[in-house]
Amino acid sequence: MSTGVFEALKLKPHVYPGVLITLCGVDGAGKSSLMESLEGACTRAGLNCVTTFTPTRRIRKDAVFRHLVDSSWHRSGSGSGPDGGGRRVDMLGILLSIMGDLVQHMTDTVIPALERGDVVFCDRYVFTSQAEIGTRSDPAETAPVLHSIAGHLLRPDVAFGLNVSGATSHRRVRARNDENDQPPPMSFLMRQVAAYRDVFEVNGVVALDAERSIDETFCTALSHIVAIERVARRSDSIAVGRLTRTVAAC
Repeated sequence: MSTGVFEALKLKPHVYPGVLITLCGVDGAGKSSLMESLEGACTRAGLNCVTTFTPTRRIRKDAVFRHLVDSSWHRSGSGSGPDGGGRRVDMLGILLSIMGDLVQHMTDTVIPALERGDVVFCDRYVFTSQAEIGTRSDPAETAPVLHSIAGHLLRPDVAFGLNVSGATSHRRVRARNDENDQPPPMSFLMRQVAAYRDVFEVNGVVALDAERSIDETFCTALSHIVAIERVARRSDSIAVGRLTRTVAAC
């Protein structure tokens, strides 16, 4: 399935006893709040949970990556920054850095947790990379590399995509009152929102209406988690029963 810009990623099915759950969406969509609520519910039910995020700190500390984030509305190729004289950013290089970091993070953190039977919550995943890189570059140049590496990544048991409007994203980020965390111009934000929606659609990501209250979004997401086959057939049936009752109480 294709929107004409983005193509579905062919991820590798995982065969581990644990459960992999990912969340993605534009800044201000409520990913962190939802992940905290879901992790709390699963922990209270008696499941062992691991929360993580990508890109990891290895990449977030990188000066080139920071420049890209801080100038997020700039369409980068191999040209200069938005002021015409900034750092040169090559999106293919950025993509390779992000994807290499993700592959390593899968190896040293995610897969060991899945082998133990843990429930792994990952804030952002390869779908985020597809949307963000696609917003900032020509997908014809970067997509072949992304698709090639994606074949080495595990398919989540469920991937949640949080949909919000550009106006909502802008308002929520501004409400943080953090001078170092400001929303991009609305023209860029609208392209970003559209890219995420397209990525969710082509990849079969479970799209959640994050314009709704966190309680409503939480209940919808938790019902999808309870329905995961690996969750339903777990030996710790008491935990599954507790999760089921939590959903019923929503």
